[in-house]
Amino acid sequence: MNVDEKRYRFKIPWRLNIAYTMTYNNAARQNEINRQSLMVSGDVELSPRWSVGGNTGYDFANNGISFTTLRFNRDLESFRMSFNWTPIGPNQSWFFFIGIKASALSDIKWDQRRQPDPQF
Repeated sequence: MNVDEKRYRFKIPWRLNIAYTMTYNNAARQNEINRQSLMVSGDVELSPRWSVGGNTGYDFANNGISFTTLRFNRDLESFRMSFNWTPIGPNQSWFFFIGIKASALSDIKWDQRRQPDPQF
């Protein structure tokens, strides 16, 4: 292995999930498909300590994008840091966390969040 191969990772681990769901309802003899959606989620490990991921989907019954979330995680050796963000839809929010990884000290942490606006 030469110096460049040790310094740079050419293979980036990733994961991709695709799911389709459909609900057919005939309880009141309506014979209809009342839910139908396509969902995609995945993660990419940018470096040994950085990972980025997200999930989204399309709801065919309501003709719109479903719940979408982006995730950013960083391993800081003794600490763990994460940021989750829901950028669109009625549940727009974000959550930031940094804390000690050791289970005995896991109560030492800081987190901040923006909750979705209340719906009346």
